[in-house]
Amino acid sequence: MKSNFIAILFLSVLASSCIKEETEVPPIVCDCFSSQIIGKDSLMSGSHLGIEIGGNAYEIYKTLEQLRDTKNVRYINVVNNIFSGLGQLQERIPLYQSIFLDEQKGTDSGVQISFENNKVSKIFLNSGRQLSQWPGFGDAATSIRTGDDVVFLYAKLLKINKLSAYANKFERISLFTKDMSLKYDPILAQSPQWYFTHIPGDKLMDLIHLNFKDGKLVKINIIHYRNN
Repeated sequence: MKSNFIAILFLSVLASSCIKEETEVPPIVCDCFSSQIIGKDSLMSGSHLGIEIGGNAYEIYKTLEQLRDTKNVRYINVVNNIFSGLGQLQERIPLYQSIFLDEQKGTDSGVQISFENNKVSKIFLNSGRQLSQWPGFGDAATSIRTGDDVVFLYAKLLKINKLSAYANKFERISLFTKDMSLKYDPILAQSPQWYFTHIPGDKLMDLIHLNFKDGKLVKINIIHYRNN
């Protein structure tokens, strides 16, 4: 199975058509699911997969935790989960599957760091270049390396943030991909949309968007795909 990090980034291009322009979804690194749209549904009342319209973010998250076990929903993608500094992130980073660092205006040298089994598994620049460590010149204390334990990532980021050449990469810090095996993060209630995939049958995939207003689920959009 391909890395969820890659699959999620492919799905972001689909999600971007369903949300307002001022929201931000993950950038695209594609290992694509070759597919065609076979239908669409939109719900503003009732439920889907046990997810109830009108539920608050915490209630929806608890339902999705159940889907993790029954429908293999391992991750959800969180729109606009963006920070302008490290102050709120010490306990938050390990709850996610990746962290993106960049300037306010996106650059090719922005860095994407993904995690697997509580370790740094991949490091990419936005240009698509894969790295074994970032920054490239740093020692073990002042660079992030594949294989690093995620619990030490925050301390390393604090040190890198103090390096003048890299301080601007902390202007926009994004935690887009929530690991559903880990506890709820209250900041999820501020996001306008979460989205995830569901496999209802052989060669079928649903892309499900959960749209929130003031922390309440107001609409579910579903795009149905068939794998070619």
